[in-house]
Amino acid sequence: MSQHNDALDPDFIQKQKQRLEELQAELQSSLDFRLEDELQMQETRTNQARTSGSDAQKSAQQDNNRAVRAHDRMRLEAVRRALEKIEEGTYGQSEQSGNPIPRARLEAAPSALYTVAEEEVREREQDV
Repeated sequence: MSQHNDALDPDFIQKQKQRLEELQAELQSSLDFRLEDELQMQETRTNQARTSGSDAQKSAQQDNNRAVRAHDRMRLEAVRRALEKIEEGTYGQSEQSGNPIPRARLEAAPSALYTVAEEEVREREQDV
């Protein structure tokens, strides 16, 4: 067994699984709430007389809700993948390289799927 696997003992992995399940529930709740909020705003908009100021504010709020929902969906996908990796026995290994993800990173970000260096490269590539 590798030194990395020794660091990710069964108790640690179980705690991470619990954290990930809690995070999954929180993210799903947030997504559901924001979707309901947006649906209510759309319904209100169709039932009220329009004024340019309130339309602009509601539009900005909808844009913000969409951005937050998109971010939450990405986080939820990572959480679900991390939970899958626990079931597969590959939790703590990078999706990209298979290299170990340091325990400290997993403690800080239990849904981490990449090493810090790999994540930085991915973010730079997305910004291009």
